[in-house]
Amino acid sequence: MSGFTPGWIQAETGDEHGSPRRAWIPADFGADGRFVTRDLLATAGQGYIVLAEDRWSGGEVVIKGMWWSETALDDPRLVQNALSVQQAQRRQGLKAVRQATQLTQQCPVVISVESQPSPSLTAASRHPDPVPPESFLVQQFIGQRGGASRNLQKDIEVRAEEQRRFTEDELLDLAEQLCNTLAALHRERHSDRTSSKGWIHADIKPENILVLGPPARYVLIDYDAAVQVGDHISTTTQAYAPPGQEGSDEAGELREAHVRFDIYMLGATLAHAAALKRLDAQQYRQLYAEDREASAHGRKYLTSLGYGPVLTNALATCLSARKFRLATVDRVRIDLARARSATVLQSALRTLGGRS
Repeated sequence: MSGFTPGWIQAETGDEHGSPRRAWIPADFGADGRFVTRDLLATAGQGYIVLAEDRWSGGEVVIKGMWWSETALDDPRLVQNALSVQQAQRRQGLKAVRQATQLTQQCPVVISVESQPSPSLTAASRHPDPVPPESFLVQQFIGQRGGASRNLQKDIEVRAEEQRRFTEDELLDLAEQLCNTLAALHRERHSDRTSSKGWIHADIKPENILVLGPPARYVLIDYDAAVQVGDHISTTTQAYAPPGQEGSDEAGELREAHVRFDIYMLGATLAHAAALKRLDAQQYRQLYAEDREASAHGRKYLTSLGYGPVLTNALATCLSARKFRLATVDRVRIDLARARSATVLQSALRTLGGRS
């Protein structure tokens, strides 16, 4: 028997209009009740995530469902639009995951997409008849049985409490593994006479990076915000995205998706890990400034973190204005390789010095 009690849960943030978002978590998922709900894992993302048991195999899976705004739950006329938006995001996310998993194993395996009458609409008792179906993404569970893997955000919080900063090698491991995943995602695909554009993750942040190990292995998750290169970015996390216009609540560079958008979010995530706290809005704007003098204070802060000059410059470049930012993840990887070489040489010189 499951110890989970079905009920309403609240999202940590509202929708784009400020309306609260919530969802009803059922006792099981799937038309035949195949997946039994065990625990709630996350409420901070584009949808909620639960841990469930697969009745068929006895193994554990994670299931992602959608948030419903109070506005949509109160007005049946808005239901179909909300479901259409979710379906479009789900399709795009699955295409992006497929691209990444074909070229790298740094993605959780998709087990199935389950469709059933919406539990939230049923519980709200304000719905069309019959209740329209809602889809749920079922993915491989990554972690030890009975407990989910921690994410990078939690890892950063623990390190901050313990005053245990990432070493340069640890930060390079994180950066290189994320770059490997992004390189696969961004890559154009060519087959016979057809070709397809690469994809942009568009929501890179510590909460969307699982930490496995030791040794540390980092897995980028949550591809629901992904779009193809050149498309409009409709969903992201503003705190890690390029700054918008002064005084605007909207992130910048949304109109036409480019790999540089992901490179910025990569830089913001790495800077958060390096400092064990997020840079403040003023520091992000300083680093984003096109005038070098205006960006000097932000660069000075990154230097004060005490990492090597090559890695520090790579972080600053990732967080710079679009026209100054590295154009591809492969170029970021070149800088990371240079930083790695510098740390190895420095270690070797210390060793030799100690023996002399």
